[in-house]
Amino acid sequence: MTVTNADGSTTVDNGDGTSTTTWSDGTTEVGYADGSTMRTFPDGRVLNTYPDGTRTSNDRYGTPLDPDTGNPLAAPPVTEQPVATCGEVESGVHVITGVLEASLVLANAEGALALVEPVNAMFAPISMALEIWHALDSAPRAYGTMGYCYGLMYGALDMGGPVYPQGPYSLDSPETVQEKQTRFAEGVRTAAGQLTDGASGSALRNRVLLRTAYLGSDPRRTLNEIWVTACRKNDDEFYADHLTLMWPDTGMTEA
Repeated sequence: MTVTNADGSTTVDNGDGTSTTTWSDGTTEVGYADGSTMRTFPDGRVLNTYPDGTRTSNDRYGTPLDPDTGNPLAAPPVTEQPVATCGEVESGVHVITGVLEASLVLANAEGALALVEPVNAMFAPISMALEIWHALDSAPRAYGTMGYCYGLMYGALDMGGPVYPQGPYSLDSPETVQEKQTRFAEGVRTAAGQLTDGASGSALRNRVLLRTAYLGSDPRRTLNEIWVTACRKNDDEFYADHLTLMWPDTGMTEA
């Protein structure tokens, strides 16, 4: 169901406990069942508001912003070596807070580059997650993979939960749309489960953040590396070669 609001925006009930409001300038806001919201602006900035009234914000690269002014938050001093060692980061004993700290670890922790190269070693934990969709047809499987990729990036960047991409599905039956939504949600849950699995989850988060810092602090590049790797693990070469994932909004687009 779609509702037009007094300010001209439209709100769509997503049918999964969330709603999406869209403004004419391209701003979107996802509302969750617990009362929290995630607003994405046309320039990629994200503003998260939580049920207790607290807010966090970041730009499209995951850099923390002041939620009131939109200015970057003061960076921590960089004159000292990071406390964490490469071993602590690799094992998940130390949890990297964000892309900025990941950049410091890469610059100063001896051996840290070994955690992001070669790329196949960095993505090793992903292979286990893909097994649950391997027997599915390619389209539903790709939506499970997409949900997993977004779940991994949103989770590592503390951006809340990604929502199923909205859009016209004139060629899909209602049953097909429901199947894709189900697989997308499964992918998001699988990523969340991995990221919260104790030290191994922290280690996975660390690797995603380190890889993002290594790739110029651009989450979209990391997201699509994960996407291509995951698609090829499932023999979905068409999706790997011809489609990329959008950022920070969810959805596929032509490569």
